Amino acid sequence: RYAPKITIEEYTSASLNVECPLHISNGLATDVSREKSKKQESGDSNSVQSFEPWTDSDSYAANIYCQLLPVLAANIGSLSSGLALGYSAVLLPQLRPDEAGLYELFNNSQLLNQTYINYSTTRHRPYTIDLEEGSWIAGIFGLGAIFGGLLSAFLGNRYGRKMSLILLAIPDILGWLLVASSQNIGMMLAGRFLAGFAAAGYSPNIQIFVGEITQPQHRGWLSGLTVPITAIGVLTMYVVGSWLPWHFAAASCSPAPILMVICLMFYWDSPYWYAHSGMDKIAHEALEQFRGSDTNNDQEMFQIFQYIKGDSESVWFVEGLVKLFTEKKYLKPFVILNSLFFLMLFSGKFAINFYAVEIVQHFGGNMNEYLSAVIIAFISLIGSLLFIPLVKRFSRKMLLIFSSFVMGVSLLLLGFCMYSHSYHSLQVLSDCDWLPMICIVSYMVAAPMGLCSIPFIYIAEFYPSEMRSLMGGLTIALSNLELFIVVKTFPNLEELIGDHGVFWLYAFSCFCAIIFTLSYVPETKDKELAKVEDKFAKLGKVNRASPWVTPLPSPSVGSVRKLHFKTHLFTK
Repeated sequence: RYAPKITIEEYTSASLNVECPLHISNGLATDVSREKSKKQESGDSNSVQSFEPWTDSDSYAANIYCQLLPVLAANIGSLSSGLALGYSAVLLPQLRPDEAGLYELFNNSQLLNQTYINYSTTRHRPYTIDLEEGSWIAGIFGLGAIFGGLLSAFLGNRYGRKMSLILLAIPDILGWLLVASSQNIGMMLAGRFLAGFAAAGYSPNIQIFVGEITQPQHRGWLSGLTVPITAIGVLTMYVVGSWLPWHFAAASCSPAPILMVICLMFYWDSPYWYAHSGMDKIAHEALEQFRGSDTNNDQEMFQIFQYIKGDSESVWFVEGLVKLFTEKKYLKPFVILNSLFFLMLFSGKFAINFYAVEIVQHFGGNMNEYLSAVIIAFISLIGSLLFIPLVKRFSRKMLLIFSSFVMGVSLLLLGFCMYSHSYHSLQVLSDCDWLPMICIVSYMVAAPMGLCSIPFIYIAEFYPSEMRSLMGGLTIALSNLELFIVVKTFPNLEELIGDHGVFWLYAFSCFCAIIFTLSYVPETKDKELAKVEDKFAKLGKVNRASPWVTPLPSPSVGSVRKLHFKTHLFTK
């Protein structure tokens, strides 16, 4: 009736013996343990080698691969987004006329045949663009991203994360094909609009999909893979664009979304989405696929069902908007994360990218424009690759603070360098020609290590499961609208306060991000998604006893037990 008492060593010894079942008597288990100890003393190395060491590591590796492969399949969309982000730098120089006389002749004369432009150069140039049209080609990508974020908010809740990525591959493929075959400015603008539309739709769905299929201890670095993969896409486009004409470069990118669709067809959607949709059996199968067949997933599946208990299966767009602005458990993380996105975008990352080419060319002499762009993209890739081991080792908040501090100091020094060159003051900085280059490199390495990457990971970690797609899509749409404002206001700010003033303003935004992170951003490293949501739900609901009512004495000034404020209790 009762199981025999057995020690851990005896249990291990019995489990290693193939011919001996685990429910044997205590005496036989003791004999097995005694026999093993005799063999160890006699130095029989072959018998000592057990299945346990490599079995554990093998199952651990299989568990990692079960999560890594679907993450890489989804991040092919990030690769396509990186290719689209770097395409403007490749396209615009090739569509501008080579000579000013030819440029005026083509723009002012209606009698000139357009094929004359093709014979004047070896490049494929069915039409040319001026500066205004070039700015529209670059800017309409962000305009499409606003609408793409809004559509992803609807698709993610209605059709799931995986199906949303598959559906968004359709405008991505059409966008690349339109760009590759464009014969006029209208086709090019339509293609770039669809490219931005798909890129913004990919971003929240990839982060949510990765956050929901991975374990808490692996969620950070697997979600962070999006950053270096996007940087690899930008660098690849710069390299390919320096070898191929612009239409061949666009055509070579069209297989990327097709490959993503093919790879995603072999995987289930998120277990959270299946559980919300009432498909419990499929949710079990999906979790077993993402954890491996040898892993016991009953406890994790039970936690998922407990997590979504009481939540609606699917929230419609209008209903979700009403709940977002009326319920505090949705509004608080939405306001906190969008404020962090606002500070990230006003940290000047895109302005620095604009100035980086000029500064690299200044220090490199007559360096090729494409080579300068490749060097800049390679520096950003280094920072993105460093982010993966750092996010596994350190907390999210520490990386945010460190990255924001390095970015702020770099912008501050860069502003002083520009001020000294403009007003011929601060002679010490004027003589340091190497200092602006150091500031640019340190800024571009530090940006993807925290402030420009972790907010995207927070999309899957901050928002509740039933509203995750809706709130994530709205966050991406708002961030692209803020990006449009930053890019459009940059020339006006430059005229108003000068180059140095703009960089000091961006440095102020970086330092504000440090204060905001310490005050309002909770730590989510290695935490279950349910615990992060509970932390937002409990924010501001801590009841503290007054020392005038309780019989306990009031704490003294030097007491260790001081009154904890809401922010300290929330962010510790």
